[in-house]
Amino acid sequence: MSGPVMPIRVFGSPCLRRSARPAVAGDEATRRLLDSMWDTLAADGGVGLAAPQVGVDARVVVVRDPGRPTGKQRIDLVNPVIEETFGPARRFEEGCLSFPGLYFHVVRPRGVTVRFHDYVGQEQTLRDQDLVARIVQHEVDHLDGVLFIDHLARGARLMLAPRLAFMALGGFVKRLFRR
Repeated sequence: MSGPVMPIRVFGSPCLRRSARPAVAGDEATRRLLDSMWDTLAADGGVGLAAPQVGVDARVVVVRDPGRPTGKQRIDLVNPVIEETFGPARRFEEGCLSFPGLYFHVVRPRGVTVRFHDYVGQEQTLRDQDLVARIVQHEVDHLDGVLFIDHLARGARLMLAPRLAFMALGGFVKRLFRR
């Protein structure tokens, strides 16, 4: 299945700071959203995407696991709940499609156990570590209105403020002329 590529919302868009509402697992509309998010992720070359990043108020996440064979990299998470994080916290460079061109070192736990519903609505549990765990934590943060810059030290965010203001202004201008 395939869906339309959706525009990615950038920093400054209000939908990035809201907590998303539960999605209907296994619903046709949710499956169409997942397919569109996958096409959007592929077009933008990312490894993870949350529904608020495409302006949809739903607890839906897609994760591409580059460690799996081609054709089996897709992980659909509907209404994901992180049940446990484990392992030592690790510092790793993260980027975000809603912050084009910005990369920062973020400290997160090494592993995660997450409960969710899959594409067809079946409840699943995923326990993973390293890259997939990091992607899941980053994307679930989006569902709660938390951005990866929120994990930076206050001083780092202050130094970043002019760049973020410019990014937010650009997103505001795009929203003004959208139609």
